[in-house]
Amino acid sequence: MSRIEATVEELLGLLPEVDELELLRLRIIGAAVPDPGKAWDSSSAYATVDKRIVSAEEVDRAVQEAEESLRSYIASLYEGLRPIFRSFYAGQKDEAALQLVALGEQMEGGGRLKGARQCYRSALAISLPLLDKGPQILALRRIGRVSLTLGDFQESGSHYERSAQLARDAGEVRGEVVARTGYANVLAWQGRWVEADARYREALALLEGLDGPVPSVERAQLFNNLGNIDTWLERLDDAERLLGQALEMWRTLSSPHDMAICYINTAHLLEQQGRFADARAAYEQAFEQPVPHALRSGISSDMAEMCLREGHLSQAEEWGRVAEEHAIRSGSVYMLGRMYQGRGNIARARRDEDGFTFFEKALEIARDKGYPFLEAETLRDYAELRRQTGGTEEAQAYLERAREIFHELGAVRNLAGVDDVLAELRLRNESLFESGPEEPEHPLAAAGD
Repeated sequence: MSRIEATVEELLGLLPEVDELELLRLRIIGAAVPDPGKAWDSSSAYATVDKRIVSAEEVDRAVQEAEESLRSYIASLYEGLRPIFRSFYAGQKDEAALQLVALGEQMEGGGRLKGARQCYRSALAISLPLLDKGPQILALRRIGRVSLTLGDFQESGSHYERSAQLARDAGEVRGEVVARTGYANVLAWQGRWVEADARYREALALLEGLDGPVPSVERAQLFNNLGNIDTWLERLDDAERLLGQALEMWRTLSSPHDMAICYINTAHLLEQQGRFADARAAYEQAFEQPVPHALRSGISSDMAEMCLREGHLSQAEEWGRVAEEHAIRSGSVYMLGRMYQGRGNIARARRDEDGFTFFEKALEIARDKGYPFLEAETLRDYAELRRQTGGTEEAQAYLERAREIFHELGAVRNLAGVDDVLAELRLRNESLFESGPEEPEHPLAAAGD
């Protein structure tokens, strides 16, 4: 029997697991729309992108667009290889290494993160014996950057450290500043905020020793980062001062992405101060910047989390759906996973067991694409939903696996948090064993908006 539409799940099931079809998968996801026939079905509230539908016409268009994009990508890939070979045969290995970095940057910009890392590793291998350490310093930094994006904190940190050391030995102050900033970013992601703060300040001192207090992208980014760290360390007055100075610099430097990050960090600060209306305005200013859909998805997820803290569950769900639309349009599988983790937390706040579908989808993406930090955070949050719905043993297993990953990544603050929850869970189990079965927990009433 013929049909005019199919679900994303059905269509992706038709595609072999080959890398060349990854772009087509993303195009199909991007073309999908919610099933209008299930708009009033209660289960639609928990439907992931797999349950969206795509018409036959849209699939044809997706295939054509993906084929054209793949042809263009292959052509640019081989075009990028030609100058690398020419430089190599001309004895210019430093140029070959830099061209490999440029090729990796092109791939990274297109979301091909693992391919980009391979280009950077090839550049590093070529540059190792060279007297000019510039290409090696740059290749190390690029490996550090893409590894951080992939959630591989240990690899990222080690490469940033090596880059900073080489830059210092070579007298390349600006390169050392960037590498030190990158290493501090890794420490921040690991929750090692005091150490991150020290490394950011070392980088700032180096930069100001070179340029003085002159506004620059590097200086403004450091102010962004220091303001964010001060927020986490609850030095709120310092955070407000630094982020205000960063915002003034971004107004002269014209970098919408970095300005949006500054507004996001400011919103986090305002939330800590309990100024939720001002935080909402800061998020909206970030959202208004001409930034990619991936960042808009992240901003929407942050808005949803803030609504949860305020007890506005319906608003949180609305922002969760906005985050989903932008994640789909971004073509970023990582943002899809991060967004579904956030939507799972919204369902958890309602103590709604059906929210497991969001956590399961986030885990599927994290494991399939190799995003360990996302996997660990999702397991941690999923465990609480399982605990709420009576799955204590399953919750403990999720937490123990999350603990293993956080330990491997060196994410000390996350690790400590999971240890606290595990200790509480074990104490609770011991208490239940001594006193007998307890009454099931009743869901709390949802807060009104």
